[in-house]
Amino acid sequence: MVDDLRDRWYIVRQRGFRPPDVMDVRGVTRALVNGLAGTEMDDSFATARRIDERLAQYAATTVRPNPAELETVGALVLRLRESVRGELPLAGHGAEEAATAPVARRPLVCLFGADASAESGTALLLGMHGYSVVACTDVDALSHSGESAPPDVMIAERATLDDAELSRIVGLRDGSLPGVPLIILAPLNGASGQAGRDALHAGADALLNRPVTDLDLVGAIRGLVQDDFLTPYRVLVLGPDAGSAEEPAAMLRQAGLEVAIGTEPLEVVDRVTESRSEAVLIAGPLPGITAEEIGRLLFPHDMTLDIPLLALGGDSAPGVPHGSSANGMIDCLPPASTDADIVCQVRARAAWHRRIRSRAGGQAGPGRPPTPAHPLEFERLVVCHLDRLDPAQGTAVILQWALDEPGALFDRVGPIDYQQVRNQFVRRIREAMAPGDLVVSHGETGAIAIAQRKEVKEVVELVQGLHERTAGAAVCGLPGGAVAASIGAGQVMWERPLKALDRAIALCTEARNSGGNRVQLDPELLTPDLEGEERSHWRRTIAHAIKEKRLFPVFQPIANISGSDQIERHEVLLRIREPNGKILLPAQFVEMAERLELDRHLDRWVISNALGILDARTVSHPQSRLFVKVSRGSLGDSNFLSWLSKRLAAHRVWPGSLVLELREGDVLGRMDQLSAVGDALRDLEIRIALEHFGTSTDADTRRMLAELRPDYVKIARELTVGLHHSGTPSSRLNGLLGQAKEVGAYTMASYVEDADGLALLWQAQVDLVQGNFIRQPEEELRYELEFPGQDDAS
Repeated sequence: MVDDLRDRWYIVRQRGFRPPDVMDVRGVTRALVNGLAGTEMDDSFATARRIDERLAQYAATTVRPNPAELETVGALVLRLRESVRGELPLAGHGAEEAATAPVARRPLVCLFGADASAESGTALLLGMHGYSVVACTDVDALSHSGESAPPDVMIAERATLDDAELSRIVGLRDGSLPGVPLIILAPLNGASGQAGRDALHAGADALLNRPVTDLDLVGAIRGLVQDDFLTPYRVLVLGPDAGSAEEPAAMLRQAGLEVAIGTEPLEVVDRVTESRSEAVLIAGPLPGITAEEIGRLLFPHDMTLDIPLLALGGDSAPGVPHGSSANGMIDCLPPASTDADIVCQVRARAAWHRRIRSRAGGQAGPGRPPTPAHPLEFERLVVCHLDRLDPAQGTAVILQWALDEPGALFDRVGPIDYQQVRNQFVRRIREAMAPGDLVVSHGETGAIAIAQRKEVKEVVELVQGLHERTAGAAVCGLPGGAVAASIGAGQVMWERPLKALDRAIALCTEARNSGGNRVQLDPELLTPDLEGEERSHWRRTIAHAIKEKRLFPVFQPIANISGSDQIERHEVLLRIREPNGKILLPAQFVEMAERLELDRHLDRWVISNALGILDARTVSHPQSRLFVKVSRGSLGDSNFLSWLSKRLAAHRVWPGSLVLELREGDVLGRMDQLSAVGDALRDLEIRIALEHFGTSTDADTRRMLAELRPDYVKIARELTVGLHHSGTPSSRLNGLLGQAKEVGAYTMASYVEDADGLALLWQAQVDLVQGNFIRQPEEELRYELEFPGQDDAS
């Protein structure tokens, strides 16, 4: 794992210190800290903790560490490597209980076949799920594969498969890697049910027929070997009171387990479900209920899969030795059990439970990454597949397919059936794609696919056909029938291929948040190609407008209708004046700027001008506040915050006078970075507005508000336009306004159309409004508000 940490740290530095990469490395450092806690490897533990603490600081901000800080972390990683090498042999001769501690490492797979390599599709799939791979192309390499570290499983990829070949492969395994489980990947559609039976009789442990999904392959491995090296076992400690439960809980935490405490035995089913416990430890006698009765409470609930129960200090039934119970449901630990004995027993029972769940189809729920998730390997898999494609052979696209309401489905069917439903859909996607296309699971709610077709029309037909085949389709064995799903499709731009992956995920999220059960295509697939004259035209138009100072701002006042204050609020909007005097509105060029990746340059121009205006008005209008839109390009620009900090330092502006408006759709694609972005902007004394608010799910809006903590929330236009037709604000609008006020944010509405709509917004207690009905945008910055028909509206 330390070697893995070293390699990952190098990749993080090479890729520009992206926050998702830092979080990926933190997964390794947290596992190391948990694994080293309580051992005699004191120096290794202290060094690992220092690295983890530094990464935690970096993950909480979008500001990139300076070169000296990066060198410090690199030196700590090398020091950790040396200290582990020095202390690991000594740790083996420590206390007796240390010998029972598991060794955390990545499971090793021996990949055998004529075309086996570390860069093959199978190897990359395994790496994405956390497995190390050693590739062997011949018998000699196979015989030496277990010299440094014996593999946990052998996978043989065969171009042909008959009885003689089957016997040869099993014989090679028995001769070179005796006792190692063997999985055979049969040729494309080359193995029948009878062939699978013959493979098992010959001595293989599993036979999979290609094309095989990554979930089926990993599921087969999980059924044969343990691969829970990154996730601590989860234990629920039950006691008569918190004090009685805390002592054994602290001991288990010290040993690296994840522990929850309960004091209400009758609520054990709810607690086990909430904490996803893999073992329950009863800390002494409980008033009014026995351990056997607790076992009976759990037993009927199949979602718990026979959670192991251990009773600490309990007496077993007469004639039944300690370590078991009369009905076989409970392990009784004698009062004289040492801490090491208790930890060992709890670990062993939790490991057994996890193994059973893994065989049943998986343990993670929606919204949680699979246990051995490695985003770097996932991106490496995508890039390697794209590298094999020839741009001259047509349009390539990356698709994300995702369940619309995974949480509801999970609650409805339980963890095992949920995984089976998900696996069925991944198989359906694989069956719908061509043999050369890539299909791989993504998170716990969907899949990613990559396809290339000669014509754009074929790509669009593929996506639509895939949606018809999967979304809304009935699921075998699922009570109640169909499941809804959405697809996002991003076109690959060969100079920046991974951008299509981000685009597909964002489009899929947009489709799910817009009602779900739909396809959202990249505009590049729906509009003519911009590679030629049109691309040059718009690039020249936007670039020359910036260079020749033909960009100019206009200002639209924002009125306070909830009370009176002295603050003059304006939104800064952008225009382009062409050489012939024609004015271009944002709708005509902003989307093109995003497609040409020029949007961040426009943002910087607008922000610089806004700061200059605020600087000039510091004395005459100290209560001025300017609202400026920030594009997706700036949010993804690692240098944006440092540039903004320098611009602020060059101007005298009142704290909070600049408000940056972030679109909800852009924020959704960066949910893991919200707190860091919000904290960084607040450190610069910049206020935050969240616009187009309310188009996502209720859970997403609440999370965005909690983590971003915006000062203003601008309700999505579709929720406020046309209010005068309905007569009353919708329950959705009222709910969003309530959520915003809970976090202390001002509420805003734009595009006010008429007096009736304005009156309804006032009735709904919206704080701020803007729109052409109140005042149109003007080049002159003045705060004169007009409310036509306001007497009628009142």
